[in-house]
Amino acid sequence: MKRSRNFRPLTIGLIGASAFALAACKEETEQATAYPDLSACLADASRGSAPVTEEQCRVAYAQALQTVNESGPKYDALAACEEQHGVGNCQQAENPGGGMGSMFMPLLTGFLLGKMMGGGMMSQPLTPTKNGTFTTPGGTQFNNNRGVATVPTSTFTNKSTAGWNNAQSAARSTGGFGSTMRSTGGVGG
Repeated sequence: MKRSRNFRPLTIGLIGASAFALAACKEETEQATAYPDLSACLADASRGSAPVTEEQCRVAYAQALQTVNESGPKYDALAACEEQHGVGNCQQAENPGGGMGSMFMPLLTGFLLGKMMGGGMMSQPLTPTKNGTFTTPGGTQFNNNRGVATVPTSTFTNKSTAGWNNAQSAARSTGGFGSTMRSTGGVGG
């Protein structure tokens, strides 16, 4: 009995389609700049070394502050906050439910700026972790709160963390701003 060779082009076509499908699954990335505070961003912008203007720095910082206040982790006790974010890295916060009792949240220790493909700005707050790294509300961790790196676009997706009360986030390390950091010229802050 003679073997049929009719399946050969089909097999090659399926292999090619599979490779194309896998390439399409690759996550998009953005160039992002991290600043430890507003003054560092403003200083870069005034020197012309920032990818943004002074006004964009102010807007991005305000958005990061709003995001951390609205969706950053909240804790019932200072000790619980400091267990996750390190001693001295927490502050008393307004109780989101308006009820009695104190709430604590991590300090804003930087913010991340990115430009979308269309030219619009994206911003995310950076808060400290107990091991000396910095994290976004979505759990992406960075080794530094200063520098330039390529990050997944999903880093700029706001993910509510209001339900994190006394819980540890499952943060995903990207290695950015430490292993792939490019210096921004010793910006003060």
